Amino acid sequence: MADGERARRGPLAHADARAGRVVLRLFVPSTQAAGGRVRIKGAELRHLRTLRLRPGDVLVVFDEQGAEHEVRLERVGGREASAAIVATARPAREPPLALVLAPALLKSAKMDLVVQKATELGVARIATVRSRHTIGTGHPERWQRIALAAAKQSGRTAVPVVDPPVALADLVRQPWPGVRVICWEGERSTRLAALPPRADAAIIVVGPEGGFATDEVGDARAHGFTPVGLAPRILRAETAAVVAVALCLHRWGDVG
Repeated sequence: MADGERARRGPLAHADARAGRVVLRLFVPSTQAAGGRVRIKGAELRHLRTLRLRPGDVLVVFDEQGAEHEVRLERVGGREASAAIVATARPAREPPLALVLAPALLKSAKMDLVVQKATELGVARIATVRSRHTIGTGHPERWQRIALAAAKQSGRTAVPVVDPPVALADLVRQPWPGVRVICWEGERSTRLAALPPRADAAIIVVGPEGGFATDEVGDARAHGFTPVGLAPRILRAETAAVVAVALCLHRWGDVG
């Protein structure tokens, strides 16, 4: 494929290695699939129209229940497009670990990066946090759009929910299942390798650019969170978030 064609298709295109082709992937809720057909609306219709797809073209749609359909376009209208379902599968692309990333707010572009990369790696949920040293502001609607685009690009069959920011003190008091971890540069001895070897669910909290205050870490510890260090070096906040997700999914999930 020429570079210009690849750029035109953009991040929504998904490579089908077996067929040697690039196929557009769109998210279509299960409520828009019935009778062997799907209806494509809203932003996904705009993506489809931007790429000038026509009746007869083949694309892939997935829903919130993990189903992935290969469909053939039948009609592209002004308000919706319709496509016939050619084949349906439930590919096993989601991690066995239900991982929640709880990143403290960062400046706009850095937070966007964290949401994108965490989604690509396979987090189940992103629970954004306000702490004493946070300097960013919350844009959950934009982050949700970024998560959706990253899920489509990476071939995921689920889109993580991005929660509006909550105070760290409130987050650590919620009844999170599984392993609870808070990353802290002040922790010099405990690493993820010291935690249980198996987990079905986990939440990992990562601090802002100014780090967590000692009393914030103490409060999290009092509510069942284990402070861990990620490296003997100081990592940027956005780097720490991506590294934390990768390490958790390597230890308990399907990365590596």
